[in-house]
Amino acid sequence: MSSNLPTYFEGLKWASLFIQNNSKNVDPDSAQLLMMDEYQWSHSELVLNYRAQMTSSRWQQFQKMVQSVALGRPAQYVTKIANFFGREFYVDERVLIPRMETEELVEQVLSLKSDLPNNANVLDLGTGSGDIVLTLKLEQPEWSVTGTDLSNDALDVAKINRQHFGVDVTLRQGSMFEALDESKTNKFDVIVSNPPYIAEDERSDMDQSVLDYEPNMALFAEDQGLFWYKEIGKHLKEHLNVGGYFLCEIGFRQGPALKEWFQSQFPDANVEIIKDITEHDRILKVQMR
Repeated sequence: MSSNLPTYFEGLKWASLFIQNNSKNVDPDSAQLLMMDEYQWSHSELVLNYRAQMTSSRWQQFQKMVQSVALGRPAQYVTKIANFFGREFYVDERVLIPRMETEELVEQVLSLKSDLPNNANVLDLGTGSGDIVLTLKLEQPEWSVTGTDLSNDALDVAKINRQHFGVDVTLRQGSMFEALDESKTNKFDVIVSNPPYIAEDERSDMDQSVLDYEPNMALFAEDQGLFWYKEIGKHLKEHLNVGGYFLCEIGFRQGPALKEWFQSQFPDANVEIIKDITEHDRILKVQMR
């Protein structure tokens, strides 16, 4: 590449080679995603700009971003953008990066529409960036949706996204159900959650970038990862309407244990384990009878 400022195409070529030479675990193609997210371009817009020359400020900033990703920092934390359910959410190190598996959880909740009141009351426990709670409200504006989180930092991110999307959802700080307003009945038609569910002894199976950058309190749980499921389960009868649903994301090894535990706690309930697109156990679904 010449000493002149590069074109966007030349910048991408440099970035891919830099990542390839300086990182074993980062996909060189992530450079393209970095550029598209940073400038909010579609792939076709990126191609249209291939031959345009980068400005000095953009070139310097892009080099810093690429170097940061090559060191292991997730690209979503570099660009502050994560794609979820066809929308761009603001994220930073205060929250987990939304993942495809969680989109499947949202799809399962939305599939219940015909079984729910038009103005269904929905609760999201451990809302994080707000990806679940805001997506449900955006997809079903008539629903009344509340999100809770123990972390004020996480709620600050969720509030940024709430303002960005301009939807009316309630966000409350506190641990799971403790965050709810005690002056209200606090009965829900659907309770959904993507709680911390990774067991401590599974650290060795995880990507180093996740361990280094994503908030551990949102990842790990005691009792082989089952702690928060059981904590939620202890209070389901108080907060779930008869005929209502509890759905949560689970670890792919946890299905049998969770189905047994919830069925023992609620013998009359319909307890189901749903597989994800890769045929792994991924969602626990409980319909209260």
